[in-house]
Amino acid sequence: MAKSLFLYRKNSIFIPGNLSENKKTGNMELIINATLLLAAIVLWIYGQYWRKKCGKVLCQYAAAYDEREDREKPLRQAIIAGNPHAPLLYALTCPELFDKVRPLRLFSFGSIRCVFAGYYFPKRFESWLCDDQLAFVQKVYDFKDGKDSCTEYFSQAFLLLSTDEDITAMFMPCSTSDRYYRRFSGIASFLETHGYVRSGLDLICITESRECKHTSEKRSEINTANYMMSNDLYGKRVVIVDDLLTSGSSLMEYAHNLERAGAKVEGAVFLARTFQMPSPTKVKRLVWKRHLSVLIRRRSDDL
Repeated sequence: MAKSLFLYRKNSIFIPGNLSENKKTGNMELIINATLLLAAIVLWIYGQYWRKKCGKVLCQYAAAYDEREDREKPLRQAIIAGNPHAPLLYALTCPELFDKVRPLRLFSFGSIRCVFAGYYFPKRFESWLCDDQLAFVQKVYDFKDGKDSCTEYFSQAFLLLSTDEDITAMFMPCSTSDRYYRRFSGIASFLETHGYVRSGLDLICITESRECKHTSEKRSEINTANYMMSNDLYGKRVVIVDDLLTSGSSLMEYAHNLERAGAKVEGAVFLARTFQMPSPTKVKRLVWKRHLSVLIRRRSDDL
C-alpha cells in the first residue's frame, strides 16, 4: 500500500512538468507556422509586384512596335502577367480574332450578302494602332471627303461578290447632296468604266440636308428620309455601296426602301467595318485558352 502511494505521488510530481513541455512545444510550432505563413505572404506580394512590373514593361515594349506581327507575342505575355491595358491593345492588334466576320470575306447581314475591305477604328483608339491600321483609317477619312476613291479596295470587294454588268450600284444617301456626289462620284465612275457594275448615282436625289449620323450623339433619332428614288429603279438588281458598316441599321433601312421602289438587293459592299471592342474578360479568356493549349501540346510532345 505504501509502495503504491509512493508511486502515485511520484507520478503526480511529474505531471506539471509534462504539461509545461507540451505547452512550449505547441507555442514553438505556432511561431514556426506563423513565420512560414508570413514568409509566404511576403513572397506572394513580392511576386505580384514583379509580375505587374513585367506586364507593364511587356505592354510598353509591344506598343513601341509598328507592325502587328511584332506586337502579338509580348501582348499575350503582358495579359498573362495581368497588365490592365494589354487586353485593349491586343484586341486592336488582332481584331480578326474577336469578330465573327473577316475583311474581304463574304458574310450575310440578314438576307443581304456583304463584304468589306478592312476595319475602321474610332479616333479614341488611334494612338494604339499599328502603321497599316492607321493608313487604312486615313483612307476611310479620305474617301469620306472625296479625296480618294479607294478603287483598289472596292474592286477586290466586287470581285468577291461576283457581280456583273446587269447589276446597278446604289450608293448610300448622305446628309447633303454635295457630300453625296463628292464621296461617290469617283468610285461610281470607276466601277462603271471597268465593267464591274452600272452606276446608279443619279437614281436617287437628295432633297434636303440633315444632320450627319457619324457626328451625332443620337444616331437613331436622325430622320434619314432626305431623298427621293427614281422610278427607273423598278426591276433593277442592285448592290448597295457605302463607306462604313457599323450597326447595319442604315443598310437595312436603305435596302427596304430600294425594295419598295421595285429593286432587288443582291448585296452590299463597304470600304470598312467599325470594329466592336470586346470586353477585357473575353480577351483574357481567349489568350489564356490559347496559352494553355500550347502548354498542353508541348507537354504531349515531350511525353
